[in-house]
Amino acid sequence: MNLLFYDDSPVFGGHEVMALLGLEAVLADFSGPIRFLASLANVKLCEQVAALAMRYPQLILETLDYDSSKLEALRNTLQPWRVRRLAEHFHQIHPALVVAIQGNIEHSSLALHAARRAAIPCTSYIPVPHSNAEMGARLGSLRDRWASRLFKLPDSFITITDEMAKHLTRRGATAPIHIVYNGIDTARFHPGDPQAACRQLALPIDKIRIGMIGRIEFRQKQQHLLVQALASNPALAAACHLVFAGDGPDHSALENQIHQHHLSGTVLPWCDPAVLYHALDALIIPSRYEGLPLVMLEALASATAVLGSDRDGMKDVLPADWRFEPNSAVALAATLASFIAQDCPRPTPKLVARVRDTLSLASFRDSFSSTLLVLARNPDALSGLLKSASLPHP
Repeated sequence: MNLLFYDDSPVFGGHEVMALLGLEAVLADFSGPIRFLASLANVKLCEQVAALAMRYPQLILETLDYDSSKLEALRNTLQPWRVRRLAEHFHQIHPALVVAIQGNIEHSSLALHAARRAAIPCTSYIPVPHSNAEMGARLGSLRDRWASRLFKLPDSFITITDEMAKHLTRRGATAPIHIVYNGIDTARFHPGDPQAACRQLALPIDKIRIGMIGRIEFRQKQQHLLVQALASNPALAAACHLVFAGDGPDHSALENQIHQHHLSGTVLPWCDPAVLYHALDALIIPSRYEGLPLVMLEALASATAVLGSDRDGMKDVLPADWRFEPNSAVALAATLASFIAQDCPRPTPKLVARVRDTLSLASFRDSFSSTLLVLARNPDALSGLLKSASLPHP
């Protein structure tokens, strides 16, 4: 028996990080050959797979001279020769299972078509099954019509939260859905000394420090909503210091907004998030959409509060009074004001313990490997909605 992983995305993101951790777990549990097809455009992914192949001789990296486009569903329809060519290659490899690593349903969707044409079982490992319209993409509704039939192609799905499973069903998926929750390195993320962290990062100790960590990009991450929430409430603006860590296309715009509204704030380059969690009174996740954000799990494991949009993985994990109406600066401000009025409580010991126990990296690796190997050995052995473990109750 051999396995095939496929990822033609040109971008290396959090889903690739988790996929590689899962791949490493499979390599440790399975001695048969595993081939990984990756786009040459994704240099970091190719480098990391090659590094794994140095440690695990049963892993073979094969590079692709193409990558997914934003109109991949339409592209596969208009260029059927691409499907035929990849299906022939799949047939030559003849894996027991194709694992399509999909950030969303269009990424790596060529593998779904090719596996179906080659009559090889295929599972989609997908964290974000949201529609393009929900994600605010150009021509979103039109692209969703083109992509709708992609949800009928996999023989099974692996996703990361209960909410994502519901999204898959709403979008037309009828194949079995298996939930494998993301995991974090609990040895790295743990409670620490806020004052020492503030001194290390040059952050004020006399203010309430609220912040965001990750790509600075307004369309999805919506850092501007947090700025607007403080700018609209003088009491919040006076009490809080904003902290943003990361980089991205809206970095300059974010700095300009903080300055224009005369807010107390710091925009840091990429830094060690473990230290920053110690410095924050609350991590804010106002995203338009998410899967199961690693920053949320890391912060909770560090005993740092998290306030987030009432959707997706935040809805699965956070208590109700730490969630706010999505896409609303007014709702964010109200939730933040209530949080401060309660003296900025830390997450309960029960919630911290559940995150550290249920959503650890070890739990993820075990669940990913066992789910995938069962699917490879008997694709019909698992049916319905299956979970690797229970998420902590909000």
